[in-house]
Amino acid sequence: MNGLLKLGKYEAKSVCIGMKELGLAPNCATYNTMINAFCREGDTENAFKLWHEMKCQGLISNSITCDLLLRGLCDKNEIEKALDVLDGMLAVGFLLTSFTHRILLNAASKSGRADTILQMHHKLVSMGLNLTRDVYNNLITILCRLGMTRKATSVLKEMTGGGFLADTDTYNCLICGYCISSHLKRAFATYSQMLAVGVSPSIETYNFLLGGLSGAGLMTKAEELFGELKNRGFVPNASTYDILVSGHGKIGNKKEAIRLYCEMVRTGFVPRTSTYNVLISDFAKVGKMSPARELMNEMQTRGTSPNSSTYNILICGWCKLSEHPELERNLKRSYRDEAKRLLTDMNEKGYVPCESTL
Repeated sequence: MNGLLKLGKYEAKSVCIGMKELGLAPNCATYNTMINAFCREGDTENAFKLWHEMKCQGLISNSITCDLLLRGLCDKNEIEKALDVLDGMLAVGFLLTSFTHRILLNAASKSGRADTILQMHHKLVSMGLNLTRDVYNNLITILCRLGMTRKATSVLKEMTGGGFLADTDTYNCLICGYCISSHLKRAFATYSQMLAVGVSPSIETYNFLLGGLSGAGLMTKAEELFGELKNRGFVPNASTYDILVSGHGKIGNKKEAIRLYCEMVRTGFVPRTSTYNVLISDFAKVGKMSPARELMNEMQTRGTSPNSSTYNILICGWCKLSEHPELERNLKRSYRDEAKRLLTDMNEKGYVPCESTL
């Protein structure tokens, strides 16, 4: 049942009705599966009804039930209703976990306000949430993701003051936050501090730093850091290569971008759509549309789907190429036909062309 619902073969409501017609008595796992299916469909009303039905049947909800309902309600921004569910679960002995904390903090973060996030955190603590390193890391992660590094640093001080040492995840969150807010010096200072206190970095640590350098166009420093991570025994992953390929492509270093791309696919990694778009754009800018087209074909062969940006880049590239005054009429027509073919393909896949493409 879970497999069929995940594949979207049946609607949750029809499965629920079918079970009742067959006289099958659902257990807690069945209810959790159905609640999850309704929440995936955005039907929190029926998910909520199932939860009440579950209680009427004398079945005790577990942490999975609670987290599924909370996530479904929070996805629809029904935070007050989610807190009501939580109150009900606490009344029957449910204990708050760091996972529940993360769900509700993520919901609070949609406001983009630090005070709203902190209020939710303090509310959960007042409801009985035990402060642990995971809980503090959740809060630091959310704040840093929004670039609120000053608030995150205050939370870190509270965390260490409470006897919890910062770990790799803590430092990674701070480094990510500094890179998001373009404070690269602070990001590297945090990295140095991490090493000084004996906390081991991870490949994610280096990816965050590389992403910061790439975003700032500092690819020489990015290459130095890439060498350092390999010297320390870390193996680059797909994200590492995506960052480097995109970084070199964005500053017009086509040769190095292609070299790293070839190394990436030779290692067995598949680039993201955004990485392919950077490479395709690099060729399109200089009128090399045949290699750009080959890259699009290759990305599809490797199982990466083009998006609206991919089509916009290629269509604009072919149109721009067709405008060269010295071109023969037949070539101009063929380039425009290619642009029209891509536009038709784009529309059939449901993508909307941008204004410059039209």
